[in-house]
Amino acid sequence: MSKRTVAVLNRHKGLLIFAAFMALLPVWAKPLAGPMKLDLIYPMRMVGVFAIVAVGLNLLMGYAGQVSLGHGAFFGVGAYTSAILTVKAGFPVWLGLIFAIVVAAAIGLLVAPILRLKGHYLAMATLGLGFIAWVFFREMGWLTEGNVGLRGIPKLSFPWIDVSTRTSEFYAVWIIAIVVLALCSNLVRSRFGRAIKALHQSEVAAEAMGVNVSWHKIKIFMLSAALGGLAGGIFAHLQGYIGPAQFDIILSIELVTMVVVGGMESIWGAVAGAGLIIFIPKIVEALPKWLGDVPAWVENYSNYEGIVFGLILVMTMIFMPSGITRGLSDMVRYRRSPFVNPFRKRLVE
Repeated sequence: MSKRTVAVLNRHKGLLIFAAFMALLPVWAKPLAGPMKLDLIYPMRMVGVFAIVAVGLNLLMGYAGQVSLGHGAFFGVGAYTSAILTVKAGFPVWLGLIFAIVVAAAIGLLVAPILRLKGHYLAMATLGLGFIAWVFFREMGWLTEGNVGLRGIPKLSFPWIDVSTRTSEFYAVWIIAIVVLALCSNLVRSRFGRAIKALHQSEVAAEAMGVNVSWHKIKIFMLSAALGGLAGGIFAHLQGYIGPAQFDIILSIELVTMVVVGGMESIWGAVAGAGLIIFIPKIVEALPKWLGDVPAWVENYSNYEGIVFGLILVMTMIFMPSGITRGLSDMVRYRRSPFVNPFRKRLVE
């Protein structure tokens, strides 16, 4: 084995271990499903889907420093693009997913002028983009079927690959997700990755060092949009039905929460954040099966879900600003608490 191969394996050993873990997960998840009264395969498929869009958003927010509060728009564009082409035009699923990526990236390029804005102005502009997309999905009934939604979306399938069972869907989703994670991990180590990190620190300094700031912003925005489109397309084919209510502003808040809670400027943070946000509702749903009688607000958790995500986001920004992956990593490596006491810090200052 050559030195270069050994170096590549060492660089990606964490990803290889994770891939092996995911390959074995269905083996031990099925026997545990009965005692736990929780089907792990179904939510883990969704974790894979949202890890794809979250890692794209993390590249944009965590590495490039460009705030987006409307990334659910690209997720929805990908879902509707693939669903419309497969349901109404009879396209194969794999081709619908390719178009979902292309259309989402094209819209990202179309709205790229908003990247001239900075800070909260950019956040408000992207928030408006999310509202525009949601209204489009709801009102363009001739194309999207409006509030009724698109039904009968074909199941996920690829040429020469059998994806007819839930387990095979799990493997298909996670193969795509792991490939995306590997590519993004390589990207942040590349010259382009160093450039977007530089413009995050200081756009003026990056431009002085020869970085084309505007063009790098556009490229990372398009890549982030494309990954959102891919995730949305996969989501549509896993669900079999999509409607405007699935792509409202709450979705964008969930995506930002995944990135912030998992850890910005961390590829693994996207996976951790997606896992946490996906499993919280599933665990709450399982509580009555575990405990029997539970308070009424637990049974009506879906009514408060947006509030819970907002509180998680706020508390993470205050007490664990580096996210759970960076915080726990520091705790293991440096033996220090991952939590920050902002009030004590203020007194010291």
